[in-house]
Amino acid sequence: MRGWDEGEEDRKENLKRLTEAISQSGSDIWRSWRIYRRSLLAVVGLMLVLSVVTVSIFADDIAVEHPYRNLQDTQWLWTIDNEPQRAHPFSEECDWHEQSIYVDTRSPFFSETVVAVSDNKVGDDNKYYRDTLSVIELLSLKDNKGYDLNISWITIDPNNSSILILSEELYNNSSITDKVWLTYEFDNEAMHLSWMPDGYDVCIFGTTHQGQDLFSKVLYGSRVSLKIGITVALLTVTIGTIVGSVAGYFGGRVDEVIMRICDVFFAIPGLILAMAFVTAMSAITSLTIPLWLGILIPILFLAVVSRTYLTSTIPQENQLSSQVMGSLVRNRNIFLGLLVFFFFVGLIPGVSWSELFGLSESREWRLSAAIGIILLLGLIGLADKRFIEKSSFDGAGERVSKSLDWTNPWKYLTLRTVAVFVAAFYLFEFSGSTDDEIVVIKTFDRLWKIQAALIFTGWPGYARLIRGQVLYVKEMTFVEAAKSVGAPPGRIMFRHILPNAWAPLLVAFTLDIGGTILSASGLSFIGLGAAPGTAEWGLLVSDSRQFFVFDPHLMLFPGLAIAVTTLGFNLLGDGIRDVLDPKNRR
Repeated sequence: MRGWDEGEEDRKENLKRLTEAISQSGSDIWRSWRIYRRSLLAVVGLMLVLSVVTVSIFADDIAVEHPYRNLQDTQWLWTIDNEPQRAHPFSEECDWHEQSIYVDTRSPFFSETVVAVSDNKVGDDNKYYRDTLSVIELLSLKDNKGYDLNISWITIDPNNSSILILSEELYNNSSITDKVWLTYEFDNEAMHLSWMPDGYDVCIFGTTHQGQDLFSKVLYGSRVSLKIGITVALLTVTIGTIVGSVAGYFGGRVDEVIMRICDVFFAIPGLILAMAFVTAMSAITSLTIPLWLGILIPILFLAVVSRTYLTSTIPQENQLSSQVMGSLVRNRNIFLGLLVFFFFVGLIPGVSWSELFGLSESREWRLSAAIGIILLLGLIGLADKRFIEKSSFDGAGERVSKSLDWTNPWKYLTLRTVAVFVAAFYLFEFSGSTDDEIVVIKTFDRLWKIQAALIFTGWPGYARLIRGQVLYVKEMTFVEAAKSVGAPPGRIMFRHILPNAWAPLLVAFTLDIGGTILSASGLSFIGLGAAPGTAEWGLLVSDSRQFFVFDPHLMLFPGLAIAVTTLGFNLLGDGIRDVLDPKNRR
């Protein structure tokens, strides 16, 4: 075994290469920025996107009202104030509060002195509470029928501005029953924005029809829209890239089947299909998977990695050509894949992964079963090389021992190594769980259903795009060279083809974020998106329709937020297209 000092030269060489790669990346980024900033509109788009992202990150600090979880911890709610409702931007009514006061002396709630308090709020302990308010001026007094009363019947305690004193004329008045409604101006410093000038520092967007601060809801709506846009775009790109790469690389019947499936999706309008998908998932309240299936995912990944690694240590020369094999032997991987599939999904009577995994709930047994499956799949790969392809194992052991070089840690700084450690970590964590299911999404609410629907309908476009790129790149000389030296299909696809085919994906990904936000807002607008009360731009526009004639600001500000965000991502995508255009790199 090599000593630490013996690996010094290798460490220096790998560190040098790593430093050069980082330096080259920095140079490429600077050159891309110089190309990008040539377009004024692209820079404007970048500024718009950065502004929306910044607002989303710091919404807790900028907003003056905040959502809270309900007592069941199942959804986000907003405090509903009695007043003001549909107040115009910068309205002084936002410093007013309406409070009910019992004047019936027979009521157990009656008192000659009343404390000025806010409406119910929910604290960090998930319990209701009320803030004590400091009254500045009494504005109006009305009975239960809405008739004005003498405001002088209630006075402010000169020693404590939070105490209201009821006069005898009020609670001894036989014409007034039950309670009255008092509107007063109070010290509302918490609702004032310190960075706005006096007179324009409260309710700068006005209030909703329920009396909530519209500015705060628009700010928090940026989080919802960005979450939907980025999550959907990332997952649709991932799924579409995998499916399109498989179709383009292998071709033939595989390509034909995948493309016909995509044609089915393209034949149905995406929004109609998303609406149907959301409706079909209406009964789902949480997203869970069986524990054995959750453990199976890292197992299969580690098995593929280990099999690829073991077979890479075997020399490719002197192996049996596939042309001299029979059709059954040539297609052995298909039959082996079906057998493994039947085992894992439990279609083989008496023998299945779920039954093997469920023999014991101990972590030791589950880890042993998982490691056994990984080793078995790796050994099957070695046996296939040895007995079917007649590969020679000469020197394989020496290559395995040399490849595990602990004296050169820089060698293992790759995404694959990180993925292996993450998979091993989750395998260890899941194996110790005492539950039968893994909760993927605890509250699978309507926002998650929107994302699932848009992912379900959005991946075929990316699949067709990446398929065309793969068909073009796989005919290039460097791909043929990789095939000639025996590189496996997975390595060729992920190390040679995809890095040279990702440019259109990046542009499509950026442009699709804006389109996804627009689609999600459309679903919320027609009632199939966010739940009522959620701070979501499309829902805010929908709620304001009936008040549009007299209060157009209720629709204006969330509509502008949608337009600015969508425009920003579209301009950003156009700028990235200019950066990736080879003609601009001259």
